[in-house]
Amino acid sequence: MTNTKLAIRRKVLRYTLSLCGLFAFAQGWAQAEESSQPLQIIVPFAPGGSNDIVGRAVANLLTARLHRSVIIENKPGAGGTIGSEKAARAAPNGNTLLLISSTFTMNPSVMKLNYDPVDSFVPVAMLGQGPSVIAVNASLPVNSIKELISYTKENPGKVNFGSSGVASFQHFAIELFKLKTGADLTVVQYRGGAPALVDLASGNVQVALGSLIQMQPYINSGKVKILSIAGPERVALIPDIPTLKEEGIDVDASNWWGIMAPKGTPSKVVQSLHENINAVLSDSKLKDSLASEGAQIQGSSREDFTKKITAETDRWATVARQTGLSR
Repeated sequence: MTNTKLAIRRKVLRYTLSLCGLFAFAQGWAQAEESSQPLQIIVPFAPGGSNDIVGRAVANLLTARLHRSVIIENKPGAGGTIGSEKAARAAPNGNTLLLISSTFTMNPSVMKLNYDPVDSFVPVAMLGQGPSVIAVNASLPVNSIKELISYTKENPGKVNFGSSGVASFQHFAIELFKLKTGADLTVVQYRGGAPALVDLASGNVQVALGSLIQMQPYINSGKVKILSIAGPERVALIPDIPTLKEEGIDVDASNWWGIMAPKGTPSKVVQSLHENINAVLSDSKLKDSLASEGAQIQGSSREDFTKKITAETDRWATVARQTGLSR
C-alpha cells in the first residue's frame, strides 16, 4: 500500500471516529437534557385524598432514584375525567404520567368521555390497593353491618349516606351494597370525599364509605366508627373489623392505584418507568408508612396490570347496569 493511500485511510478513520465521538456526545447530551425535564404525574383528584397521598409518596422516592424532579399536579373534576383527558392529550415522551384508581374503570359506563380509557393510554405500573371501609357516625346506635342494615329498614328514609359525587367510586359502591342487602339509605351527593367525611363526623350524614387513609383522622377522634371492610380480607391495622364477605355480603369495593402513560410513549421509556416504579415500591419505609394508613403497596407485571384494568372495567359496567347508573 502506498504512503498516499495509507495517509488517506488514516484521515478517513480519524474523521469517522470524530463523528462517532460527536454522535455519542450528542446522544448523551440529549439523554441528559431529557432526564433534566421534570416528570409530571397528574392526579385527577383534589389534594389530601388517597390518590394524592399515594402519588406523592411514590413521587418523592422516584425523585431520588431518577435524579430528576417528579411533580404531582392535581387536576380534579368530573370524576377524574378532566385530569385523565389532559394526560391523554400530553406529548407521549415519558414526561407526563397519569395516576389512576378504581374510578378510572367506572367512568366509561356512566359518562361520555373525550378519551378512550384503553386506546388512549399505555399501562405502566400497578402501585397497590387500599381497602374501603363502611363507617357510621359514632352516635348511630349500631355496632355491626347487620345492625346497620336492620336499622335502615326500621327507619326508612332517615339514614343518609355521604357520597363524593354522582357516579363516583363511593356512589358505585353504596348502590351495589344497597342492591345486595336491601339497605334503605338515602344518598347525599357532595363535591368530593372530604366534605362528605366532615359531615359524617358532625352527624349531618350517618353513613359513609371511603379509604382507611381518609377515615383515619375521624376514627382517631372518636367521632366515627368502622363497621366493616369492603374488601377481600381483613386489615392488619384494624384486625377486629370483619369484611363484608364474612358477613355474607358479596360486595368488594377495594380501591387501587396505578400509573398510565399517554398512548405512543416509546416502549423502552415505558419499560424503564415500569422498572423504576417497581423498584421504589419495594422500599420498606414506603410500605410501612402507607400500611400505617391502610394502603397495601404492591407492584405487578404490566401484563397483569393490563388484565386488572380490563376485568375491573367489565365488572363495574355490570354493576352500573344492575344499579341503573349506566348512561
